[in-house]
Formats: sequence, C-alpha cells, structure tokens
Amino acid sequence: MDISSFDLNLLKVFDALYAERNVTRAGLRVGLSQSAVSGALSRLRELLADELFVRTPTGMQPTVRADDLAGPIADALGLVRGALRADPFDPSTADRTFTIAMSDYAAFVLLPPLLARLGEEAPGIDLRVRGIFGRDEAIDLLDGGEANLAVGVPPDVSARILTRPLLREGFACTARPGHPAFAPGADIAAFAAAPHLLVSPEGDRSGLVDHRLAALGLERRVVLSLPQFLVAPFVIAETDLIATIARRVARRFAHAGIGISIHEPPIVLPDWPLALMWHRRSDSHAATVWLRGIIAEVAASV
Repeated sequence: MDISSFDLNLLKVFDALYAERNVTRAGLRVGLSQSAVSGALSRLRELLADELFVRTPTGMQPTVRADDLAGPIADALGLVRGALRADPFDPSTADRTFTIAMSDYAAFVLLPPLLARLGEEAPGIDLRVRGIFGRDEAIDLLDGGEANLAVGVPPDVSARILTRPLLREGFACTARPGHPAFAPGADIAAFAAAPHLLVSPEGDRSGLVDHRLAALGLERRVVLSLPQFLVAPFVIAETDLIATIARRVARRFAHAGIGISIHEPPIVLPDWPLALMWHRRSDSHAATVWLRGIIAEVAASV
C-alpha cells in the first residue's frame, strides 16, 4: 500500500476501537465524536478492504485481519509517542557524540578542563572537534548541521545563530628571559625594533600590534608569520623574536617551563570576546542545552 496519502490519524482510531470495542468510548479516548469515529472506521474499511470490526451483542468484535494489525499498529504508535516524549537528559548514562567547531585558541584553553569534567559527569559522551579559522566557517558548519556547537569570535547579530558569552581575552608579550626589549628602562622603540613573530590564522603579515605602532609612527619587522600558535613559544625560547599572543595561552606556556617570560605589551591593546554559538533549531534540545551549560561553567573557571 502507498501510504503517501494515508491519514495516519486513522491508526489512532483503529487502536482506540481495538481497545474499547465501542465507538462512543473510542471517540472519548481519542477526542472525537461518535460520528467522526464512524467516519474514520468507514475510511479504514475502504483502505484496508476489510470489515475490521463487526457489531455483535457484546460490542464491536475485531476480524482476523484486525487482530493481525493490532500489534504492529500499537507498536508503531508507541514508537512515535516515545520519539516525541521530552525525556530528561541524563549525562551519567548518555552515550552520544557531539561535534564542536573550535578555533585553536578555544581548543587549547577549554578542551583540557572540559574533557576532565565530562570524564567525571558524562563518561559515555565523546567529542569530535572541527577546526575553524573564522566566524564564517563556524556559521557554515552550524547551518549545515555539521556541528552541534561552535566556540570562537561571535558573529554579527543573527536570527538563526544564537550565542552565549564565555570569556574575554587580552594580550601578553612573550620573549626569552632577559630579552633587551623588556629590560628596565627599555621603551616602545626597543619593542618595535626587535624581530617579531605574528600568529595569523588568515596568513596576514600584519596585525593589531602593527596598526597601533603605525599610529605612533613606528613599524616592526615580522620575521615569522604562523597560522597557529602551538610552535610559537618554542621559537621564542630559542631566538630573539617577540610574540604578542592571547594572555591565557602565554600564561599556560610560561607555566610549562619551556623557557619564555611574559610581559605586558608596551601599547594598549583591546581585549576580545570568546562566545559559544549554536543554531536556533537546537536551542531547546536537552542534551545540547546541558553541554552548553557545562562549557560555560568550564570557561568561567579558566
């Protein structure tokens, strides 16, 4: 049978008639009048080419065909009800994979404490991380359903992409210990004259530091430009290059004991926001709501 034109509400009527064996009581069960139930039964008889229920002194008795259909129809309705039921999400027993789109910075700062938290509260949850370089990539992945969440620089106002602020990040300068650009009495000219390392995911040869120096009539030389920051501290530790990078990243590398020191930038640099993003279609999804809360709590602790 081609079910493309089949009214699935008829299955509810069939299930009610099979349980009640009475047109009036079946109508009360599904919220229909007696005449509406009788009309639905007529349509079922026509579609299925069977009487289905026969009137007897003891009520409506099912035919053999109706007996055969009763179990599968009840099971199908049960599956639909179960799929639509808003069961509470239990992270301790959940077994699923989330895909999160993240910049290198977000992964570096958030993933270690996030995985530790999930290991304690939701051991059955796995994460798949998709690397992103900019907000447009994050939006594309969310739009396409390729990521459940994204963490990065928030997009412009959007009706379909929802956001939650996670943290604000500032900048710090990193250099080898004893670098002359940060010696007592060194000025901003010494900073500009030193060789620099620039981290630019987009591959730019200049950045915010260059713009601020230019406003002061100064220029620096970028000796090395990298698409990500992971190798930067190792280059810094063995050369005279200076890198101005995210403060939390600089702090983590300095604490790792790889031979770099942290300094305040000699120019004023604005901080920038990191946000959690998701598509509006998953706004009320219980598992995603829970994970958003966990990520926000982790971000507040770093």
